Amino acid sequence: MEKLPVNPNCELSGTKYCAMLNMHACSVCTVRDSDNKAEIKSDLDLYESLLPDGGVARLFESKECQFCKTPVKGKRRGYAILDMAHPEPRRVQKWLFGKRVARIGTMIPVQMGVCPKCRRRFLMLEYLSMIIPVIIGIAALFIVSLDAVKGPLVDLSMFAPFGAWIISVLIGVLAGKLITDALERAWSREMVTDVLCHPVIAEMSEKGWTPITAKSRTKLLFSKSRLAKGLGTADSDKPAE
Repeated sequence: MEKLPVNPNCELSGTKYCAMLNMHACSVCTVRDSDNKAEIKSDLDLYESLLPDGGVARLFESKECQFCKTPVKGKRRGYAILDMAHPEPRRVQKWLFGKRVARIGTMIPVQMGVCPKCRRRFLMLEYLSMIIPVIIGIAALFIVSLDAVKGPLVDLSMFAPFGAWIISVLIGVLAGKLITDALERAWSREMVTDVLCHPVIAEMSEKGWTPITAKSRTKLLFSKSRLAKGLGTADSDKPAE
């Protein structure tokens, strides 16, 4: 573990709380100016109790892909990042019409080792359902603009070419969804295609954690290097006193 910064003026210095915050330097610490270190300790103790058994560091420390289901797992070549939030500790914030309890009390980046194959498949699941309608829409626009096609359609109605193009795009949307769903079912035999079904993430969900990126199909961001500063990024979630 990296040596903790030493600051005789901070009661967190050299403790497990400093290690959990994992800021590396006092000058950039997010709580250095706080006058209520006792509350910070309480919040960090609560955060520690909300983590899954074994913490989350194992997900980025392992050199094996965290998504492969095959007997021989792929080698880690990057990280899949899932931002997870928890409503605890409850915080009151100012709002337009007064005050309300904040929806998010704690947020951490859950970083998981991923191999190139799983990363490529996740990206396909994320974007294929959008790419297919675009390709079909462009192709349909070209076809409908041809005189051999446009003429008969206009004879039916002046709006028929536009209607034919809209129908083509809708078919593309349906095809994109069906193809993506089929690929997800096929790939699920070899990898975890739904990150929320990963055992560690499932345990976090049971403890009240939810992903921030709700609209995304995979809910994942990808990076060649991992985040190494801030809550949830320390090499050990339970450092020694």
